[in-house]
Amino acid sequence: MNLVYVAPFGFAPKNTTARRVMPMARAMAARGHQVQVVVPPYDDPASYGRRWSDAGVEVHVLPRPRGAAMPLVGAPLTQVALARSVMRCLEQWRPDIVHVFKPKAVSGLVQALLWRKGNRPGLVLDCDDWEGKAGWSANEPYSWWQRELFERQESWGLGACDARTAASAELARRRGAEPVERIVNGFEAATYQAWREAPPPSSTPPRPHAVIYTRFYDAPPEDWVRLVIGTLTRLPDLTLSIVGAGPHSPMPHLLPALDAQGLSDRVRIAGWMDFAQLGAFFAGCDVALMPMADTVANRSKCSVRYMDLMIAGVPIVASPVGEATTFIRDGETGYLARDASMESLTAAVAGALQDSKRGQMAEQARTFAMSDLAWERLISPLDGLYEGVLADPARARG
Repeated sequence: MNLVYVAPFGFAPKNTTARRVMPMARAMAARGHQVQVVVPPYDDPASYGRRWSDAGVEVHVLPRPRGAAMPLVGAPLTQVALARSVMRCLEQWRPDIVHVFKPKAVSGLVQALLWRKGNRPGLVLDCDDWEGKAGWSANEPYSWWQRELFERQESWGLGACDARTAASAELARRRGAEPVERIVNGFEAATYQAWREAPPPSSTPPRPHAVIYTRFYDAPPEDWVRLVIGTLTRLPDLTLSIVGAGPHSPMPHLLPALDAQGLSDRVRIAGWMDFAQLGAFFAGCDVALMPMADTVANRSKCSVRYMDLMIAGVPIVASPVGEATTFIRDGETGYLARDASMESLTAAVAGALQDSKRGQMAEQARTFAMSDLAWERLISPLDGLYEGVLADPARARG
């Protein structure tokens, strides 16, 4: 089949294109399909206009539209211009299937233009977040009109396709076009090539060492403070590193609380680290804390951080929310807290650090990730999904 994947944005700073679109495309190319990925890099302007071949996938990063830098109107004009550029590519390539990732912004506009077009290719929509007001829009500083636009795009887009793929069970259950395949974010060896070349940590910390690996969207600031203070208080020998950053960082609240409790010397604030350095850093950690408030956004997403920690060999202690239960099988591939409260997670951390089989569990998690969650295995339903779309006589044609 001739497949075109429409990415939602550039390769940085967000993960969807690099860690979902491209691994899926490479896995499908390995099955013998012709695959092209078109990327609208409005959030990664340094990459405008680049083209290359990647493991049989032709990657086309769109050129910078005129007027992109115009004040006030530059951003919306850029979105429209990029969507039109994608449509010109599709007219030239004449694919059998167009797989659009995210029903919002540029990719959402492409979906709308394509759905109304006569004699169009099969149209499949991928969702890896709940994008509207109940989900991801609450995490971003969008203007009111952006929130309204994305809410409408998502609501309409879920039905304006021939089939869907979803990164979580929560998203697969949403009302929309059928059929739908749940495909979580998986393992691809190339992602971790730099980790295999990384040197081991220089020394083992004298105390048990936990890590929090986060962008801070997973819980409100007060929950992070309660988790960190509560865990360090309950486990007086524990040291803690926090890897990550984000607009919802609890540091303005957490740092004074640590000082007040006399705990600052047991916490390292590492901020963002280069991905290539994470493998060696995680090698010095005994457990990883993955708190997750029970919200629509958290139930809907499928964080690649679970995969990173499993491949690094760090036992994960997670809240039992959303796709955490896919990656973490309690007592087999990690530890699940009793519920989503920070107190339950702290108790689970204490239990994990006392578990003599923690190292064995980490190995089981790595094996599970590299086998059951390998991308080439996860995408196996796509051939049947695409063939069903092309064979369906009732498929809409504009």
